[in-house]
Amino acid sequence: MLAIAALTLKKTITLFAVVEPVAMIPIFLAATVELDQAGKMRFARTIAVGVTVALLVATFLGMPLLSLLGISMGAMQVGGGVIVLLLAIAMVLGKETSFKGMSSSPEDHAVGKASVVPLAVPLLAGPAAFSYVMANSAWHTSAELASVVLPIIVVGLSCWIIFRAASRAEREISKSTLDLVERIGGFILAAIAVEMMATGLRSLFPVLG
Repeated sequence: MLAIAALTLKKTITLFAVVEPVAMIPIFLAATVELDQAGKMRFARTIAVGVTVALLVATFLGMPLLSLLGISMGAMQVGGGVIVLLLAIAMVLGKETSFKGMSSSPEDHAVGKASVVPLAVPLLAGPAAFSYVMANSAWHTSAELASVVLPIIVVGLSCWIIFRAASRAEREISKSTLDLVERIGGFILAAIAVEMMATGLRSLFPVLG
């Protein structure tokens, strides 16, 4: 039992590092800039649920579904990289709210109008996270099942807590600071996107390696 607990802790720490919710705080704040405080809290919960569900689906259905559809992990990495790159460009140009499907009309800025794509998937629950949970999805006993499911649930809760805290702390951050962080975040995301696509292309075309 101690070994299972240690394994669960290790998986949780690794998955948290892969998902990186802290790094996505600027993107979350940019996506919710027109929402009121209650709306931001609801959106934080929506993102957390989206991440949890996406990772659970990838854990139990990922490999069989990819094999059934004839889709390789490399193709998913390239596709995810394209989405992230588009978001990065939108952030640099200050068009991130439009990219996230948010209306320019204030009354339309409800959580139901905002999509969990691309913040929940593929920025948080992306190819790297999918790859990790799929590679560690094997289980034979109930204890092993817990070591597969608990890390995902804990990371999902972490996303919710971190984004809620970020929403409350936003009042202390000036608009100019957020704009600067947003632009810098856009450049960083562009680099991440290129790396994601490069990894996927190397997987699809081994000769590039």
